[in-house]
Amino acid sequence: MTMTKDLQKKLKSRWDTFTTSEQKIASYLLHNISGIPFETAASLGKRVGVSAMTVGRFLRNLGYAGVGDLKEELRGDAPWMQLYKIAEPSANADYVSESLQAEIRSLNDVYALARTEEWAPIVKMLVAADRVSVASFQHGSFLGLGLAASLQHVRPRVSFESGADGSYTGMLLDSTEKSCVVLIDIRRYSRHFRLLAEEVVERGIPLLIITDTQCYWARQLTPHVLMIPVQTGRAWHSFGTLTSLFSLLINAVIRETGDILGRVGDITELRQKFIGYDGPSLSAGGGSKPGKAKDGGGKKPAKRR
Repeated sequence: MTMTKDLQKKLKSRWDTFTTSEQKIASYLLHNISGIPFETAASLGKRVGVSAMTVGRFLRNLGYAGVGDLKEELRGDAPWMQLYKIAEPSANADYVSESLQAEIRSLNDVYALARTEEWAPIVKMLVAADRVSVASFQHGSFLGLGLAASLQHVRPRVSFESGADGSYTGMLLDSTEKSCVVLIDIRRYSRHFRLLAEEVVERGIPLLIITDTQCYWARQLTPHVLMIPVQTGRAWHSFGTLTSLFSLLINAVIRETGDILGRVGDITELRQKFIGYDGPSLSAGGGSKPGKAKDGGGKKPAKRR
């Protein structure tokens, strides 16, 4: 994997010197290295929305003669890339199996994010922030709501900002340089997504952007970016990839705080008190044993006849 890491390091270290078009190419290369052996300058350009000439010029500036030279460097470093070639769909294709393989590839990419240099600073930011505000957009708005609800279980002062008031008041007016804002969106991006990201940065509030690899401008605004590869050839988004990423983040936050059951146990006790659970329950503080759930009001259950 030496050559792969060298390319990633080169792209990240020179990121600020790239033009907008070059950042689009660099972003694609960073997150789609496994597919490079199957690309041409023309196909790369088409994927990121630039000309084949721009791709060639960019690679020459990096020290490669062209796409072929880059392929040759990576080929000896990662022969397993052949496993990731996306076959052309056919009328008799097994859609379920193809979807499963696509999900497995995406899951591998998500777990690889947890081994990048960006991961640890992001986790520390989520833990140390005095408050965390989360927003997401379009048909993926439920993603932010889910992440915020999960974070509330492992740290205090987390809110989901729907933007229903038209101003994102809690996120922009109540956050400080010690807070954290998390914005989530994938293709095609909502206009709110970038406008809000720019406003957050202008106000000096730390920002985490969770998006896909087509969002070239994300790294222009913040170093805290988690990008999942775009799944080509699929008519609809796979939200499973993002929810897996959220699970990884939540577990990382728990490990960083070192308190696995404290807050979760307190929340469980409050829910047991006000709502109650149907069936066995466990509490963090040596509470009710399995099969003996608290009744929430002190009343003994009525005898059944």
